[in-house]
Amino acid sequence: MRLMNNETRRHGDAVTRRKIEFQVAASPTHRVSASLCFMDMAFMVLAALWFSNVIGARARAQEPRRNPEAQKLKNPVSIDAESIEAGKKIYQRLCASCHGPKAKGDGGLALSGGTPSDLTDEIWDYGSSDGEIFLVIRDGVSSDMLAYKDRLDEKQIWQVVNYLRSLGPKPKDDK
Repeated sequence: MRLMNNETRRHGDAVTRRKIEFQVAASPTHRVSASLCFMDMAFMVLAALWFSNVIGARARAQEPRRNPEAQKLKNPVSIDAESIEAGKKIYQRLCASCHGPKAKGDGGLALSGGTPSDLTDEIWDYGSSDGEIFLVIRDGVSSDMLAYKDRLDEKQIWQVVNYLRSLGPKPKDDK
């Protein structure tokens, strides 16, 4: 937002008002004029602080949330064609509706209206070690990504991990 014009007007003993014309960064051709009193300006400052916190939280959310204990878990299911195929069948049945048929995050059926993760990219929000992926599937992480511990046994979860590993590049946050 860029301040374009600033005029001060007096209304007798009333609160000083300022006419402010500003330009919204997303739309340089649109200008909005408003007559603001001190309380309106205070509200705008508070709103700007709130939005900056929201934007800051989103930026911090870009950093993977690593789980050192989960990183220690070792995948007991060998990564072979059989386990990958079994994991693919489970994925198609339980995961594709949200994460999409190719795990690009484009399935469109997120429970709380969030955006499902792209499971083929290089940055995974909750860590990318086999153990971290296992715990995300088993325990869930949000109202969108629910726990599957009551629907899948441990071997099946590890098979899904193997399938996910077969889809794309190894995530950058892997250690």
